[in-house]
Amino acid sequence: MRVQAIKDVEKEFLEPSFTYLVQNGLENTSVRDLCKAMEISSGSIYYWFEDKDDIYISTVKYGIGKVAGSLFSTLFEKIHNPKMFFDTYLEEIDKYKMELRLVFQVTTSPVYGPRMREKAEDFKEVYNKYITELSSILKCKPETLVPVIYMLISILVDYVVWEDYEVSKLQLESLYEMLMSKLKITD
Repeated sequence: MRVQAIKDVEKEFLEPSFTYLVQNGLENTSVRDLCKAMEISSGSIYYWFEDKDDIYISTVKYGIGKVAGSLFSTLFEKIHNPKMFFDTYLEEIDKYKMELRLVFQVTTSPVYGPRMREKAEDFKEVYNKYITELSSILKCKPETLVPVIYMLISILVDYVVWEDYEVSKLQLESLYEMLMSKLKITD
């Protein structure tokens, strides 16, 4: 029963809240705005969330999971052709730039950042699950992929923040070469 209720909150509140925050920005949004956009009373939302910060942090955490899930899904689709994945990685990120900017705004905020990082600690478990699945597909040890996944995340952050396509492309090419040499795969 509780699991279904949480899924309902995700569908009915977190999903549209994340979309609303992406479109309007954190600084231009109040809880009242979110509730009005979703046609719910602000009092009822506090049944699920402690306070305004919890609403924003939960919404952005939900959004991170959604974007990360989509990016990892793309990775799994293209993993049998790593070159294609690395060649199209930045284009995939471009699809989520606005969402990722909101995520960075919240995670680097002195107001929301510490609680966001604390609440998102379980993403390490999610990344480890993806790493285990990828290592099985690529027939390598998970330890081989840990730096690769974290470097992909680092390149993603660098690209979204600085928008320097050429530098990010160079980083990806270097990472690709390193991965291929570690896995002893030739093009």
